[in-house]
Amino acid sequence: MTGSTVALTELEGAVLSEIHHRANRTAFQVQRAFQRSPSTEWSGSAGAVYPAIRRLIEGALITATPMAGGRKAQALEVTDAGIAALTAWACDPERAAGVGLDPFRLRSGIWRTLPDTERRNALETVAEQIRQHLARQETSDADSVEQARDELALRLQRARLEWIAEELRTLG
Repeated sequence: MTGSTVALTELEGAVLSEIHHRANRTAFQVQRAFQRSPSTEWSGSAGAVYPAIRRLIEGALITATPMAGGRKAQALEVTDAGIAALTAWACDPERAAGVGLDPFRLRSGIWRTLPDTERRNALETVAEQIRQHLARQETSDADSVEQARDELALRLQRARLEWIAEELRTLG
């Protein structure tokens, strides 16, 4: 990893954003942000945060300064090279336009192969889970960076509910 020529992974880009845009200044704060994510993929990545931070430090994309108080905590800050890499990552049109990992989309074709009763049950259960996610997300007190992410998540979940409703109509 050297400067802005580095191609960040999605995890590394998200970590840099947590530090730079959301003011999570310690590895623990960054890990907590991932644990609290409404996305199970991100919350499941919490254990990968510390190794990602080490890679970003080794690549000179963030600095780590020991904090006062005797704990091992370090204050993290994104370097100029890190900001350049983060900006390049955020503005990469091919990767930004990709559909990425989508557990709903991955399962959707399988649902169509299920017997009608099992299919209906699966779709109704998933729809209820989505409605619960929507209720939690709609009450979110997000900062300006997270607000855009939340808006898109709400739209995606509503589109999924529409798709489920169409699928259920085909079942009669």
